[in-house]
Amino acid sequence: MATELNYPEIIKKILLEYLKYDSADDVIKSSVSFDDEHGNYVLLQAGWRGDDYLQGAVIHVQLIDGKIWVQYDGTEYGVANELADAGIPTADIVLGFRHPSVRQYTGFAVVV
Repeated sequence: MATELNYPEIIKKILLEYLKYDSADDVIKSSVSFDDEHGNYVLLQAGWRGDDYLQGAVIHVQLIDGKIWVQYDGTEYGVANELADAGIPTADIVLGFRHPSVRQYTGFAVVV
């Protein structure tokens, strides 16, 4: 019997794992924002590094027309690889931050 994957659940689980990397003395803290109604999932960081205030998205993933669109990925391994490792078919993962003309070379979905 085939099991249907719950994409929002898998995305949330992966993003929540990143929160474990913050330590008690870190001045840059991570948080997540999940919007199931609109299919938006974000890992954010904010805090001070010396005299500089840093704030922004580390990962931004959207569900669009049944596919997972990685809109931004500031990680080394790649959230798209983590999604594939979790069992999501690469044909359902779009690297939105890659130009449509080069997506065919990424190993992930090609959507124009």
